[in-house]
Amino acid sequence: MMNLKIIIGAFLLLPASFCMAQDKFEISGQLSKAGKDKMVMLNYTNSEGKDAKDSTLVKNGKFLIKGTTAFGNKAYLTLMPVKRDTTRRGGQSDYQEFYLEKGNYTVAGTDSVAKASITGTQAQNDFLLWTSKSQALLTQFREITQRFSKVYYAKVKDTVAIKKIQAEARPVHAKIEAALDSFLFSHPDSYVALDLIATEKTAVIDPKVFETYYKPLSKRVLSSFTGQKLTAKYDKAKQIALGKTVDFTQTDDKGNEFKLSSLKGKYVLVDFWASWCGPCRAENPHLLKAYNQLKDKNFEVVGVSLDDTKAAWLNAVKQDGMPWIQVSDLKGFKSDLAVKYGISAIPQNFLINPEGVIIAKNLRGEDVNEKISSFIK
Repeated sequence: MMNLKIIIGAFLLLPASFCMAQDKFEISGQLSKAGKDKMVMLNYTNSEGKDAKDSTLVKNGKFLIKGTTAFGNKAYLTLMPVKRDTTRRGGQSDYQEFYLEKGNYTVAGTDSVAKASITGTQAQNDFLLWTSKSQALLTQFREITQRFSKVYYAKVKDTVAIKKIQAEARPVHAKIEAALDSFLFSHPDSYVALDLIATEKTAVIDPKVFETYYKPLSKRVLSSFTGQKLTAKYDKAKQIALGKTVDFTQTDDKGNEFKLSSLKGKYVLVDFWASWCGPCRAENPHLLKAYNQLKDKNFEVVGVSLDDTKAAWLNAVKQDGMPWIQVSDLKGFKSDLAVKYGISAIPQNFLINPEGVIIAKNLRGEDVNEKISSFIK
């Protein structure tokens, strides 16, 4: 008889993929008027967390796709001809997004996947509920955004029209945010809510605010691929939360090593920016005003560029007349500091006191000099 310890040891040596959840799914579809020579393509997340594809022919208006996934993830189902016309480009794809997890799904339609109903599991039910609550508002906001873009990017800007459209957008945006928060707080065990938090609440993470969204999430959804990434990003953001002591080393614009703690004893605004970032460049005149007013009051600025070419970085520094310390490792968003602190959107900044402790974050606008000076003792 084989020793039990040997059996357990052999099991522990099995590849990780063997031990991962193999959540089986089955998608049964009926597209009664799909026609001949059509196929259905499924883009989804497999049981190892990787992007995967599968396809099947539509026969007599029916199709069936089986496979394995893990947790609940957004997937895409597309109806297309078996032989695609490679001479034609463009055109709209006939597809629909939905949430795929273990279980059985039913696709019911006539000649279109986009117009078909997809039903089956709790994750998909949650997705349909969120869509019903948000679709009209998102459509309205999209239409306002399109009108705003036409006016804003016109050769001759109509400032009155710009302000009018902005005023029109604010209450719609507020309704969208209210609907989103209502859904998130009422669905803490939903993969859909998890995804919405990951996409809509993480551009700039304020740990104190973000905790209200993160803390209610169930262990089930946080154990998912998206949940693990969200936790990692949250942990990184905590490193630059209010009250945290921060230090780093980077290469400056002259090729020398710069250490943030070399400025200990001063108030320092650490500003993440890039030459290609329009909103960042728009803030630079305000920062310059603040710098000139406060540089003799124990204040300094350190610009951390997320550029990936030195010429673009230094040209922007010259064009915007930034006299303060500039550092960059020229890796873009893969910059060591961006990765370390989870910086995925700019502009961002934080103000540290003479002891190197973060006392304020994301100070911007025309009155940034007054905001900064209010913290300097």
